[in-house]
Amino acid sequence: MKGMKRIIIFSDTHGDIRRCEDVINNFPYRITAIFHAGDYARDAEDIQSIYPDIPVYYVCGNTDMFTTAPVEGTVMIDGVKIFLTHGHEYRVKQEARFTTLKRKAEEVGAGLVIFGHTHIPTTEFHQKTTLINPGSIRYDGHYAVAEIESGRVKTAIFEHEW
Repeated sequence: MKGMKRIIIFSDTHGDIRRCEDVINNFPYRITAIFHAGDYARDAEDIQSIYPDIPVYYVCGNTDMFTTAPVEGTVMIDGVKIFLTHGHEYRVKQEARFTTLKRKAEEVGAGLVIFGHTHIPTTEFHQKTTLINPGSIRYDGHYAVAEIESGRVKTAIFEHEW
């Protein structure tokens, strides 16, 4: 599939996907995929059922109980390996520079790392890897978009306003 791939990134929905639906419904471009970085995996499953034509990739977070969602995963989109995790197992709240998560990114050869857990929108660059935390769509309205084309990644964080 040629051309720009656009993915929408959510995290920490905590049982409320109304803003996610509004973002998806009003997104001005074709959406290649949706990523959900945990808390709550059930919300990602709901998004998947509402938008069956858009691939939804998700992981569980630290508050997800009784789920079969994976703790982490990798997806390849247009030559970019994306590593998805909630982040709690990589000490993202304890390590200001995300040392453990960066080490994992190097280990798996990720060009893009998506994580959540902190509820703080963050973009950081490490060698050839972009790390992005969209923040919490539920609590502060933040989400992210990544554009991928020919192995290159460009990201942005947005605030959804009602």
